[in-house]
Amino acid sequence: MGKVEYQISIQPGYVLVERAQDYEVVLSEQPAMLMALSASCKEAACRKVLILGPRTKVRLSVQNVFDLGQEIAKLGLRIAVVESHDAPEENVKFLENVVTNRGGPIQFFDNEQHAKDWLGIT
Repeated sequence: MGKVEYQISIQPGYVLVERAQDYEVVLSEQPAMLMALSASCKEAACRKVLILGPRTKVRLSVQNVFDLGQEIAKLGLRIAVVESHDAPEENVKFLENVVTNRGGPIQFFDNEQHAKDWLGIT
């Protein structure tokens, strides 16, 4: 990709990640994104994250999903994801389980309001 395909901004009570249309989730690019997200959360003194992504493409094997889940959990954030994506439902549930079982709740939603309700933000 070569260029940043997402924007991170601090909002009242949460950190917002907006992915570009057709954003590709590739394991090798996730550490930099997670570091940027962590830095923004520290700056905002906030642990709630909302990720929005239209037409996200997921290029992860099951092992990649597990590895990514472990790294996400280390951040200790509460993450709500609202996106349309091409990942199999079993991989989504697996990621949610890996992250949640390690103390970092993450959940995928069909709409932004449900995600905000889960995060407890307006």
